[in-house]
Amino acid sequence: MRSRSLLALPLVAAALFVGGPLRAESGPRSSAQDADAPQHRRCKPCGTTGLVACGDRVHKGVDLDLEGNLAYCSHVGDCDTCGGTGRVDCERCERPDAAERLGQMRARRDAARARHAELEAEVERSLPGGESEHFRLIWDLESMKVGRKRLDRHELLHLFAERMEAVHARYREVLEVEESAIPDRSAMAVWWLPTDHDDAARRWCGGSATMGVKRMGPKPFFSVCGNRSHFADDTDLHRYLVHNAAHLILSNHTPQQWMGQFKGAAWYDEGLASWLETDLGGGAQTWCFQEQDARGMWGGGKWRVALRKLVASEAAPSVAQVLQRDVNALEMVEQAVAFSLIDHLIHRDAAALPELGRRLKKKEPVRDALKEVYGLSPLTLESAWQAWVLETYPKR
Repeated sequence: MRSRSLLALPLVAAALFVGGPLRAESGPRSSAQDADAPQHRRCKPCGTTGLVACGDRVHKGVDLDLEGNLAYCSHVGDCDTCGGTGRVDCERCERPDAAERLGQMRARRDAARARHAELEAEVERSLPGGESEHFRLIWDLESMKVGRKRLDRHELLHLFAERMEAVHARYREVLEVEESAIPDRSAMAVWWLPTDHDDAARRWCGGSATMGVKRMGPKPFFSVCGNRSHFADDTDLHRYLVHNAAHLILSNHTPQQWMGQFKGAAWYDEGLASWLETDLGGGAQTWCFQEQDARGMWGGGKWRVALRKLVASEAAPSVAQVLQRDVNALEMVEQAVAFSLIDHLIHRDAAALPELGRRLKKKEPVRDALKEVYGLSPLTLESAWQAWVLETYPKR
């Protein structure tokens, strides 16, 4: 298994609750659930969760209602009262299970805090961030406008933890992948200062660039400078991080290997990342390659519309050509075709896609892998794909 670095340049949800949020769960329950579940007297202060925000002054006004999707959050701090979880037993509530839940939360928090401390020890300073179920996060941006509201560093950390967990969940849902098939947490660092990004990229990814740098394979790591000189708004940054989180997850999906370096596999690597970027970010605008000028976003980010026009005019690059590229040779329009090929294969049989990826990671010729998994040659794939694009993709 190898770990490699890759540069990435932008062309411009489901939350996971670790231990349960402070807010009460909502939604209808079936009669069977009601019969089997323990009955608890309704409690307004804690929403009948048995947990309330810690009132210790050490938290200094931190909004503890945000806690829930991180096992560890640096903004909560170390607190003897709540053990750094931001929550304590509700004294008004009869929830005998609350103490056990708090113990489990503190154990997860301590383990996550220790892992975060390892990163801090390497740079010899504190790092704002935390850890969710599948990601280790460093979040250094002070604030950013999301929609009509400006969020602070703490709020952004939790928002992007939720968004990155959504990438992991969507990857597993669409491809029908077991949890155990992706063994390591992915680390993602978003910095305000270019110098901090440069240091992190060299330290943890083995190289540096103006934009994002990734270490792929086992224990994947991604670093980027996220200030406004690179990202105009939240939409741009969101799409970019979704795209790169997808690369990290795919490279960590066993066998743990970065496939983009291989001819015959880059189309899969980039196509799947762009598919998830489009699915969760509402469009595609990220092109990964050895850094170069990339102004002029292909198709305005609306790739399905642009691809339909391309196929209809018989101007699309050949599928055989796209399938043989490595990541440094994959042109922008070819990456859009790669996205669409993944789109088509997901439509045909999404559950078969991981097996195709496994074979490509093992350097099996793409022609053979396609034939074994999907029963398609490059030529028959091209014919089927073009017909499907013309039938299903929108005209505008």
